[in-house]
Amino acid sequence: MNSGPKLARSGNLTLKDVALEAGVTPMTVSNVLNGRDTEVGAETRERVKATIDRLGYRPHASARRLRSQRSFAIGVLVLDDVPQFLNDPFTTQVVAGISNFATECNYSVLLQGVRSDSLVRVPLLSQVQTDGVCAILSGPQSQRETLLQRLIKLHMPLVLIQERSANDDVCAVRQDDRGGAVEIARYLVSRGASRLMFLAPGQEWPAITERIDGVREVCSEMGADLRLVFCGAETLEDTQRAVRVAIEENGLPDAIMGGNDRMAMAAIQFLDSKGIQVPGEVRVTGFNGFDFAAYSRPSLVTVRSEAYEMGHRAAKELLARIETGQFSASDIVLPVSFIPGNSA
Repeated sequence: MNSGPKLARSGNLTLKDVALEAGVTPMTVSNVLNGRDTEVGAETRERVKATIDRLGYRPHASARRLRSQRSFAIGVLVLDDVPQFLNDPFTTQVVAGISNFATECNYSVLLQGVRSDSLVRVPLLSQVQTDGVCAILSGPQSQRETLLQRLIKLHMPLVLIQERSANDDVCAVRQDDRGGAVEIARYLVSRGASRLMFLAPGQEWPAITERIDGVREVCSEMGADLRLVFCGAETLEDTQRAVRVAIEENGLPDAIMGGNDRMAMAAIQFLDSKGIQVPGEVRVTGFNGFDFAAYSRPSLVTVRSEAYEMGHRAAKELLARIETGQFSASDIVLPVSFIPGNSA
Protein backbone atom coordinates (compact mmCIF):
# COMPACT_ATOMS: atom_id res chain seq x y z
CA MET A 1 0.00 0.00 0.00
CA ASN A 2 1.21 3.49 -0.81
CA SER A 3 1.37 5.42 2.47
CA GLY A 4 1.92 8.85 0.87
CA PRO A 5 4.92 10.85 -0.30
CA LYS A 6 8.34 9.64 0.83
CA LEU A 7 9.23 12.74 2.78
CA ALA A 8 12.33 11.14 4.30
CA ARG A 9 14.11 11.33 0.94
CA SER A 10 15.64 14.80 1.13
CA GLY A 11 16.34 14.90 -2.61
CA ASN A 12 12.58 14.80 -3.37
CA LEU A 13 11.55 17.25 -0.68
CA THR A 14 10.36 20.77 -1.38
CA LEU A 15 9.91 23.73 0.90
CA LYS A 16 6.14 23.18 0.58
CA ASP A 17 6.54 19.61 1.87
CA VAL A 18 8.31 20.90 4.98
CA ALA A 19 5.63 23.54 5.51
CA LEU A 20 2.85 20.94 5.23
CA GLU A 21 4.57 18.59 7.66
CA ALA A 22 5.20 21.39 10.19
CA GLY A 23 1.71 22.86 9.79
CA VAL A 24 2.94 26.29 8.69
CA THR A 25 3.10 28.34 5.51
CA PRO A 26 5.99 28.06 3.04
CA MET A 27 6.87 31.68 3.86
CA THR A 28 7.36 30.71 7.52
CA VAL A 29 9.76 27.93 6.51
CA SER A 30 11.60 30.39 4.27
CA ASN A 31 11.90 32.87 7.15
CA VAL A 32 13.38 30.17 9.39
CA LEU A 33 15.84 29.00 6.74
CA ASN A 34 17.03 32.54 6.09
CA GLY A 35 17.47 33.52 9.74
CA ARG A 36 14.63 36.06 9.82
CA ASP A 37 13.88 35.20 13.45
CA THR A 38 11.86 38.35 14.15
CA GLU A 39 9.27 37.15 11.63
CA VAL A 40 8.63 33.83 13.41
CA GLY A 41 7.64 33.04 16.99
CA ALA A 42 10.07 31.00 19.06
CA GLU A 43 7.79 27.95 19.39
CA THR A 44 7.00 27.90 15.66
CA ARG A 45 10.66 28.40 14.77
CA GLU A 46 11.72 25.41 16.87
CA ARG A 47 8.95 23.26 15.36
CA VAL A 48 10.05 24.13 11.85
CA LYS A 49 13.71 23.47 12.65
CA ALA A 50 12.80 20.10 14.19
CA THR A 51 10.82 19.21 11.07
CA ILE A 52 13.73 20.21 8.80
CA ASP A 53 16.11 18.06 10.84
CA ARG A 54 13.72 15.10 10.98
CA LEU A 55 13.06 15.12 7.25
CA GLY A 56 16.65 15.88 6.33
CA TYR A 57 15.55 18.76 4.12
CA ARG A 58 18.24 20.82 2.43
CA PRO A 59 17.36 23.78 0.18
CA HIS A 60 18.44 23.32 -3.43
CA ALA A 61 21.08 26.02 -3.81
CA SER A 62 20.72 26.47 -7.58
CA ALA A 63 16.95 26.76 -7.43
CA ARG A 64 17.23 29.18 -4.53
CA ARG A 65 19.58 31.41 -6.52
CA LEU A 66 17.37 31.32 -9.61
CA ARG A 67 14.24 32.24 -7.67
CA SER A 68 15.83 35.15 -5.86
CA GLN A 69 18.39 36.34 -8.44
CA ARG A 70 20.96 36.24 -5.63
CA SER A 71 24.06 34.17 -4.98
CA PHE A 72 23.47 33.70 -1.22
CA ALA A 73 27.18 34.31 -0.73
CA ILE A 74 29.08 37.20 0.81
CA GLY A 75 32.63 38.22 0.04
CA VAL A 76 35.33 38.92 2.61
CA LEU A 77 38.18 40.98 1.17
CA VAL A 78 41.41 41.41 3.18
CA LEU A 79 43.91 43.94 1.84
CA ASP A 80 47.22 42.94 3.44
CA ASP A 81 50.70 42.80 1.89
CA VAL A 82 51.76 40.01 4.27
CA PRO A 83 51.29 36.70 2.36
CA GLN A 84 50.33 34.82 5.53
CA PHE A 85 47.55 37.31 6.26
CA LEU A 86 45.46 34.74 8.13
CA ASN A 87 48.28 34.36 10.66
CA ASP A 88 47.10 37.63 12.15
CA PRO A 89 44.86 36.61 15.09
CA PHE A 90 42.81 39.80 14.73
CA THR A 91 41.98 38.99 11.10
CA THR A 92 41.16 35.36 11.87
CA GLN A 93 38.84 36.39 14.71
CA VAL A 94 36.99 38.83 12.46
CA VAL A 95 36.70 36.29 9.63
CA ALA A 96 35.43 33.64 12.08
CA GLY A 97 32.72 36.00 13.29
CA ILE A 98 31.64 36.79 9.74
CA SER A 99 31.68 33.15 8.66
CA ASN A 100 29.74 31.84 11.65
CA PHE A 101 26.94 34.38 11.30
CA ALA A 102 26.74 33.81 7.54
CA THR A 103 26.52 30.05 8.07
CA GLU A 104 23.71 30.48 10.58
CA CYS A 105 21.79 32.35 7.88
CA ASN A 106 22.55 29.82 5.10
CA TYR A 107 25.01 32.05 3.28
CA SER A 108 28.39 30.92 2.05
CA VAL A 109 31.56 33.02 2.36
CA LEU A 110 34.12 33.78 -0.35
CA LEU A 111 37.41 34.88 1.24
CA GLN A 112 39.88 36.86 -0.90
CA GLY A 113 43.30 37.97 0.31
CA VAL A 114 44.66 40.89 -1.72
CA ARG A 115 48.12 42.45 -1.93
CA SER A 116 48.57 46.06 -2.97
CA ASP A 117 50.51 45.10 -6.11
CA SER A 118 47.58 43.03 -7.41
CA LEU A 119 44.64 45.37 -6.88
CA VAL A 120 43.79 45.40 -10.59
CA ARG A 121 43.57 41.59 -10.70
CA VAL A 122 41.22 40.89 -7.79
CA PRO A 123 38.67 38.22 -8.89
CA LEU A 124 36.11 39.44 -6.38
CA LEU A 125 36.18 42.86 -8.07
CA SER A 126 36.31 41.74 -11.72
CA GLN A 127 33.83 38.86 -11.46
CA VAL A 128 31.11 39.71 -8.97
CA GLN A 129 29.94 36.44 -7.40
CA THR A 130 28.52 37.64 -4.09
CA ASP A 131 25.57 39.63 -2.78
CA GLY A 132 27.73 41.92 -0.64
CA VAL A 133 31.23 42.44 0.71
CA CYS A 134 32.93 42.86 4.09
CA ALA A 135 36.34 44.50 3.68
CA ILE A 136 39.36 44.70 5.99
CA LEU A 137 41.79 47.23 4.53
CA SER A 138 45.39 48.12 5.33
CA GLY A 139 48.17 50.23 3.83
CA PRO A 140 48.41 53.98 3.24
CA GLN A 141 45.13 55.87 3.21
CA SER A 142 45.44 56.58 -0.52
CA GLN A 143 45.76 52.85 -1.23
CA ARG A 144 42.78 52.00 0.95
CA GLU A 145 40.73 54.75 -0.69
CA THR A 146 41.54 53.40 -4.16
CA LEU A 147 40.22 49.96 -3.27
CA LEU A 148 37.25 51.43 -1.44
CA GLN A 149 36.18 53.36 -4.53
CA ARG A 150 36.43 50.20 -6.61
CA LEU A 151 34.24 48.40 -4.10
CA ILE A 152 31.67 51.19 -4.10
CA LYS A 153 31.48 51.03 -7.91
CA LEU A 154 30.32 47.42 -7.65
CA HIS A 155 26.98 48.84 -6.40
CA MET A 156 26.52 46.13 -3.80
CA PRO A 157 26.14 46.29 0.00
CA LEU A 158 29.48 47.04 1.67
CA VAL A 159 30.65 46.85 5.28
CA LEU A 160 34.10 48.08 6.32
CA ILE A 161 35.90 46.62 9.33
CA GLN A 162 37.86 49.17 11.39
CA GLU A 163 37.51 51.79 8.66
CA ARG A 164 35.14 54.73 8.29
CA SER A 165 33.72 56.06 5.02
CA ALA A 166 32.07 59.32 4.03
CA ASN A 167 29.70 57.35 1.81
CA ASP A 168 26.26 57.16 3.45
CA ASP A 169 25.57 53.72 2.00
CA VAL A 170 28.68 52.09 3.47
CA CYS A 171 28.54 50.69 7.01
CA ALA A 172 31.59 50.84 9.30
CA VAL A 173 31.93 48.33 12.14
CA ARG A 174 34.88 49.09 14.41
CA GLN A 175 35.97 49.19 18.03
CA ASP A 176 37.07 52.03 20.28
CA ASP A 177 40.81 51.63 19.59
CA ARG A 178 41.57 55.25 20.45
CA GLY A 179 39.73 55.06 23.77
CA GLY A 180 41.50 51.82 24.71
CA ALA A 181 44.90 53.36 23.91
CA VAL A 182 44.07 56.45 25.95
CA GLU A 183 43.20 54.31 28.96
CA ILE A 184 46.34 52.21 28.80
CA ALA A 185 48.61 55.24 28.21
CA ARG A 186 47.09 57.06 31.21
CA TYR A 187 47.70 53.92 33.26
CA LEU A 188 51.40 53.99 32.36
CA VAL A 189 52.03 57.72 32.76
CA SER A 190 50.16 57.82 36.08
CA ARG A 191 52.63 55.20 37.33
CA GLY A 192 55.65 57.31 36.49
CA ALA A 193 56.43 56.35 32.90
CA SER A 194 57.52 59.47 31.02
CA ARG A 195 59.36 57.89 28.06
CA LEU A 196 57.07 55.60 26.07
CA MET A 197 57.95 53.37 23.13
CA PHE A 198 55.06 52.26 20.89
CA LEU A 199 55.59 49.16 18.72
CA ALA A 200 53.69 49.29 15.43
CA PRO A 201 53.56 46.92 12.45
CA GLY A 202 55.33 48.03 9.28
CA GLN A 203 52.02 47.80 7.46
CA GLU A 204 49.63 50.69 8.20
CA TRP A 205 46.30 49.68 9.73
CA PRO A 206 43.46 52.07 10.62
CA ALA A 207 43.14 50.49 14.08
CA ILE A 208 46.83 51.00 14.85
CA THR A 209 46.60 54.60 13.66
CA GLU A 210 43.74 55.15 16.10
CA ARG A 211 45.78 53.60 18.93
CA ILE A 212 48.78 55.79 18.15
CA ASP A 213 46.56 58.89 18.09
CA GLY A 214 45.18 57.95 21.50
CA VAL A 215 48.67 57.54 22.99
CA ARG A 216 49.80 60.83 21.45
CA GLU A 217 46.83 62.59 23.03
CA VAL A 218 47.81 61.37 26.50
CA CYS A 219 51.52 62.13 26.04
CA SER A 220 50.73 65.67 24.92
CA GLU A 221 48.35 66.21 27.80
CA MET A 222 50.57 64.68 30.51
CA GLY A 223 54.02 65.76 29.26
CA ALA A 224 55.38 62.35 28.29
CA ASP A 225 57.67 61.54 25.35
CA LEU A 226 56.59 59.04 22.69
CA ARG A 227 58.78 57.14 20.23
CA LEU A 228 57.25 55.03 17.44
CA VAL A 229 59.12 51.85 16.50
CA PHE A 230 58.02 49.96 13.38
CA CYS A 231 58.37 46.19 13.55
CA GLY A 232 58.12 44.93 9.99
CA ALA A 233 55.80 41.93 9.64
CA GLU A 234 55.30 41.73 13.45
CA THR A 235 57.13 38.40 13.65
CA LEU A 236 59.11 37.55 16.76
CA GLU A 237 62.36 38.17 14.88
CA ASP A 238 61.24 41.46 13.30
CA THR A 239 59.89 42.81 16.56
CA GLN A 240 62.88 41.90 18.68
CA ARG A 241 65.28 43.30 16.10
CA ALA A 242 63.36 46.59 16.06
CA VAL A 243 63.29 46.79 19.87
CA ARG A 244 67.02 46.04 20.09
CA VAL A 245 67.93 48.75 17.58
CA ALA A 246 65.63 51.30 19.23
CA ILE A 247 67.15 50.67 22.67
CA GLU A 248 70.70 50.79 21.32
CA GLU A 249 70.03 54.12 19.64
CA ASN A 250 67.85 55.82 22.25
CA GLY A 251 68.35 54.02 25.55
CA LEU A 252 65.88 52.10 27.69
CA PRO A 253 62.34 53.55 27.79
CA ASP A 254 60.16 53.57 30.90
CA ALA A 255 57.45 51.62 29.09
CA ILE A 256 56.97 49.67 25.86
CA MET A 257 53.45 49.63 24.42
CA GLY A 258 52.79 46.82 21.98
CA GLY A 259 50.39 47.81 19.22
CA ASN A 260 49.16 44.26 19.73
CA ASP A 261 49.84 41.45 22.18
CA ARG A 262 52.21 39.54 19.91
CA MET A 263 54.63 42.46 19.71
CA ALA A 264 54.34 43.07 23.46
CA MET A 265 55.15 39.43 24.24
CA ALA A 266 58.11 39.52 21.83
CA ALA A 267 59.41 42.60 23.66
CA ILE A 268 59.06 40.88 27.04
CA GLN A 269 61.07 37.89 25.78
CA PHE A 270 63.79 40.19 24.41
CA LEU A 271 64.05 42.18 27.65
CA ASP A 272 64.20 38.96 29.67
CA SER A 273 67.03 37.65 27.46
CA LYS A 274 69.00 40.81 28.30
CA GLY A 275 68.35 40.53 32.03
CA ILE A 276 66.05 43.60 32.01
CA GLN A 277 63.29 43.26 34.59
CA VAL A 278 59.61 43.62 33.59
CA PRO A 279 57.99 45.61 35.11
CA GLY A 280 60.80 46.63 37.47
CA GLU A 281 62.91 48.39 34.85
CA VAL A 282 60.54 48.58 31.88
CA ARG A 283 56.75 48.35 31.92
CA VAL A 284 55.19 46.49 28.97
CA THR A 285 51.58 46.52 27.73
CA GLY A 286 49.75 44.91 24.83
CA PHE A 287 46.50 45.32 22.96
CA ASN A 288 43.79 42.82 21.89
CA GLY A 289 43.65 40.44 24.85
CA PHE A 290 43.23 37.27 22.78
CA ASP A 291 43.49 33.88 24.46
CA PHE A 292 47.20 33.36 23.77
CA ALA A 293 48.05 36.47 25.82
CA ALA A 294 47.35 34.36 28.92
CA TYR A 295 50.68 32.57 28.24
CA SER A 296 52.65 35.78 28.86
CA ARG A 297 54.94 35.83 31.89
CA PRO A 298 54.53 38.16 33.67
CA SER A 299 50.82 38.36 32.93
CA LEU A 300 50.16 41.00 30.31
CA VAL A 301 48.47 44.34 30.92
CA THR A 302 46.36 44.73 27.80
CA VAL A 303 43.07 45.84 26.28
CA ARG A 304 40.52 43.28 25.16
CA SER A 305 39.40 43.66 21.55
CA GLU A 306 36.00 42.54 20.31
CA ALA A 307 37.35 41.22 17.01
CA TYR A 308 35.05 38.19 16.77
CA GLU A 309 32.06 40.31 17.72
CA MET A 310 33.04 42.86 15.06
CA GLY A 311 32.99 40.15 12.41
CA HIS A 312 29.69 38.80 13.68
CA ARG A 313 28.13 42.27 13.70
CA ALA A 314 29.55 43.11 10.27
CA ALA A 315 27.93 40.02 8.75
CA LYS A 316 24.67 40.80 10.52
CA GLU A 317 24.66 44.35 9.12
CA LEU A 318 25.57 43.14 5.64
CA LEU A 319 22.80 40.56 5.53
CA ALA A 320 20.32 43.09 6.91
CA ARG A 321 21.24 45.43 4.06
CA ILE A 322 20.88 42.61 1.53
CA GLU A 323 17.53 41.47 2.94
CA THR A 324 15.91 44.78 3.92
CA GLY A 325 17.79 47.42 1.94
CA GLN A 326 19.28 49.26 4.90
CA PHE A 327 21.87 49.08 7.68
CA SER A 328 20.88 49.70 11.29
CA ALA A 329 23.53 52.47 11.45
CA SER A 330 26.38 53.78 9.32
CA ASP A 331 29.07 53.80 12.04
CA ILE A 332 28.99 51.12 14.73
CA VAL A 333 31.64 51.32 17.48
CA LEU A 334 32.07 48.43 19.89
CA PRO A 335 33.65 49.05 23.32
CA VAL A 336 36.97 47.63 24.50
CA SER A 337 37.94 46.79 28.07
CA PHE A 338 41.12 47.22 30.11
CA ILE A 339 42.69 43.96 31.34
CA PRO A 340 45.01 44.32 34.37
CA GLY A 341 48.15 42.22 34.74
CA ASN A 342 51.67 42.22 36.21
CA SER A 343 53.70 43.40 33.21
CA ALA A 344 53.21 47.11 33.92
